[in-house]
Amino acid sequence: MFTVAVSCIVDRPLKLVFEYLADFRNAPAWQDQLDRVKLDDGPFPTGRRVTEVHRMFGMEIHARGELTQWEPLSGFAVEGRSGLLQVASRYSFSTEPGGTRVGLALSMTAHGPARLGEPMLKRSMERELKVAFERLAAKLTALPADQDQPWVAPPS
Repeated sequence: MFTVAVSCIVDRPLKLVFEYLADFRNAPAWQDQLDRVKLDDGPFPTGRRVTEVHRMFGMEIHARGELTQWEPLSGFAVEGRSGLLQVASRYSFSTEPGGTRVGLALSMTAHGPARLGEPMLKRSMERELKVAFERLAAKLTALPADQDQPWVAPPS
């Protein structure tokens, strides 16, 4: 098992940042390896299921997860599985000088033969998430701070 932690400060109000990230359909706009997101019908937020289709190492990987924690304007957590990988991600939000701090702690547990690739997977995730959070900060900073939900994600 390994954990990767990343954070950034976004020069935008907490509510705008939280709502953007809480709409999982926005994730492909700032995560390069994420091709698409599909939300299943069901209760929202806790118990909501999500399917993410990632492109990693030249493969398409379908990851299914469930929202397990929901704390409006504070954080949320998703746990899921994709093949031989079990994943737990926890997003956190706080107001700081200069905007909103967004943090992500992502833990992965590899099973079976995937355990051999853990060191390479960890390095790859560290690089990709660093770039993704830089992109996230730039994208959200470009949004109007006073407009309510200016992004309107496409239906999934």
